[in-house]
Amino acid sequence: MQVTELKRRSYRNGELNTLSKLVQDLGLSEAFGAEASLIGADPLLRSPHRLGEATAQALLLEGMAASAIWKMRTNENSSLEIKIVDALHALHSTHFLWQSGYPMSVGAESVPTNGIFKCKDNRFIMTESGPPYTKLERGYLNFFDCGNNRESLAREILKFNAEELQEKLSALGLPASVAYSRDEWWAHPQGQALAARPVVEIEKIGEGKAMGFAGDSKYPLSGIKVLDFTHVLAGPRSMRSMAQYGAEVLHISSPYHRDTVSQNLLVNIGKRSAYLLLSEKSARQRLKELIANADIFSFSYRPSVAERFEIDAKTLAEQHPGMIYLSVNAYGHSGPWKDRPGFDHNVQVASGVAVTEGGADAPRLSPVFYLNDFLTGYLAAAGVLSALLRRACEGGSYHVKVSLARTAMWVQELGYLNPEEYKEMPEKDEYPANLHEIETAYGILKELAPAVHFTQLPRMLLHTAKAFGADKAEWLS
Repeated sequence: MQVTELKRRSYRNGELNTLSKLVQDLGLSEAFGAEASLIGADPLLRSPHRLGEATAQALLLEGMAASAIWKMRTNENSSLEIKIVDALHALHSTHFLWQSGYPMSVGAESVPTNGIFKCKDNRFIMTESGPPYTKLERGYLNFFDCGNNRESLAREILKFNAEELQEKLSALGLPASVAYSRDEWWAHPQGQALAARPVVEIEKIGEGKAMGFAGDSKYPLSGIKVLDFTHVLAGPRSMRSMAQYGAEVLHISSPYHRDTVSQNLLVNIGKRSAYLLLSEKSARQRLKELIANADIFSFSYRPSVAERFEIDAKTLAEQHPGMIYLSVNAYGHSGPWKDRPGFDHNVQVASGVAVTEGGADAPRLSPVFYLNDFLTGYLAAAGVLSALLRRACEGGSYHVKVSLARTAMWVQELGYLNPEEYKEMPEKDEYPANLHEIETAYGILKELAPAVHFTQLPRMLLHTAKAFGADKAEWLS
């Protein structure tokens, strides 16, 4: 097995066209004054998708945005580079986490209600309850009136036609996606709505004066406050990057609807963590007080939650000029599916990724199980950093929009590898990983070391792991 590790491609030499377009789309062309390099090339695994290159360029984009802020604050350029094997690991960092010597994968692969099942019309559908989440798991089992095992679910799902079942489950708020081909998805009304939008959309939603960056410049985001109201993986992972670049990040969750310990240790390192039960008037008031002093508000719950508690982008931009608002969802912010729930794997199946991986008769997920969660998180971080730079230069409030489905379509837009190129590659990612250990209240955690290497830019060493609700809902400064 031979990996193209030594092939180096340069942003400055025009050898990373996808990255160059993203830099242009995010308005970073003039702001970034250094070099970005990708070492290595796909294929790394037996997949037609450019998994390593997609992740590498998303991570480079995030790093370039941070470098542009660093240059603005210090007048110091910082070049950066990434090895493609490190990028591939970062696509599924959930599989590189140990606590006190024990693997701590999120474990969604083994949940019975998570799977691609055959329907009566010989088409396939993906159901997913996450890690699992109790509400979703019970919803499927009550709907099908069956045991919590794949055999029982397969038997009951086989009684329905795929499209019919997709609509019935979706009406109940249960994630469900038919295995469409790429062509079917791009012709679908939701696919068409997404195709008209960029992979990272930055909308200016309010005017205001240029704000610059105040205080010391120990890190690119020193002095920036982030209120992180996200869950699962993509949203929290994007705001973990903000912590690594020096921001104060306060994660907010409900005491009764928490993610798992594994998820927390994976994507919330470096953040403080507080509970707010928004059914309580005092908690809603406290949330508004926190927002009033935040530079960034990140949100990944259903739009109805934002509307109910008046924390949607438009409202916050009107109340707090200069707000950077991040929205992360499954299927995009317009179109008939914009309010539908879905996880990474639902989107792989709906968008045509799974059919491209395994064929119409045997759709399958990416070789590393994940595709959209972490990739969307890195793209979201790049969008938020770019919006901060715009706010600093020209002022205004900004709404950064990303979705798992648009990310999947972006990966498709990168083009496919020829089977002759990847057919001899390994089926699983078993390449050596660059890991580091941190000592925390949870014991010794071992995780992936940062994949991007900078020449100058300093990053905060993230070594705090807080339990959900461990802190008061207040800012440190």
